Amino acid sequence: MCPCNNRKATVRRFLVARKYVISDAEKMLRDTIEWRANVTISGMKGIELILKSKPRWDLISANRRIIPATPFHCYTRQGYPVYALCLGKGDSALAISVQEECHIYCSIIRGEHLVRKILPDAQLHRQDTDVDLHLDDPTGDSGIPQSLPRDPVTGVEDSVDIFDKQVVIVDLEDIGMSALRCLYVFKVINSVASLNYPELSKAIYVLNAPSIFDYLWSVVKPLLAPHTQNKICIYQSGSKQYEALKDILFEDDIPDHLIPQDYVRKVQSKPGCVTESDFPGYRPKGAKDMDLWIESMSQDLSKECPF
Repeated sequence: MCPCNNRKATVRRFLVARKYVISDAEKMLRDTIEWRANVTISGMKGIELILKSKPRWDLISANRRIIPATPFHCYTRQGYPVYALCLGKGDSALAISVQEECHIYCSIIRGEHLVRKILPDAQLHRQDTDVDLHLDDPTGDSGIPQSLPRDPVTGVEDSVDIFDKQVVIVDLEDIGMSALRCLYVFKVINSVASLNYPELSKAIYVLNAPSIFDYLWSVVKPLLAPHTQNKICIYQSGSKQYEALKDILFEDDIPDHLIPQDYVRKVQSKPGCVTESDFPGYRPKGAKDMDLWIESMSQDLSKECPF
């Protein structure tokens, strides 16, 4: 449950989630450890056994229809991985017809994939691309930083300089009042994530907010922790939204549909953005990579993804 095996950074996340009240953070951490050992999906008890068992592709397929998303779209300019959702394309009717197990299972898969695969890959990506990773030189003028203290159990450098967060882009284009049907789904997902995978978001960009957004926000906002609310940037459309994306993303990583028509550029966005989930059977590259990871974690003989 510690990205890159860094326990100090993980404990810090739980402390932040509980406003540095140590007793509250300790209880939250103990509750998470107990939840990880006892959560049950399809008769499989515990996170490790759930991952090793046969993947529930039926639940994953339903979840993607409800919440079209790209688990990994690109890296930000700073190197943070980007998780993109296109909530306006979701099937709100399906959201209220599937069992709660679907939302819990897919939240687990998403959380474990983020912690075990996406964030470690982001750390390696940063080390490969950022020549100024170690800017502070404790030795003075040698130009060679001293070794960082190591975790006594894992032997991993115990540095807080770790990419244990992602940037979330939420596209609300075409969303309507029917989204209120998904409020129960959001409560379930938010409960699993906020209690057991806390403080994994660096920033949340809400794009194409509709005219009814104020009403939707008034319903959703109380469900979010105050420190999470402070990470949210809301844009309605147009140039301000585009300029904000250019500040965090490289030009060719911005999906074409998020670029105002009066902006002309030569570079087209790379394929695989979540809007293409409109096409039956389409999977963005980020979703395909997640499916391969799910297969790699499973020990079942019939683990292959059927779609």
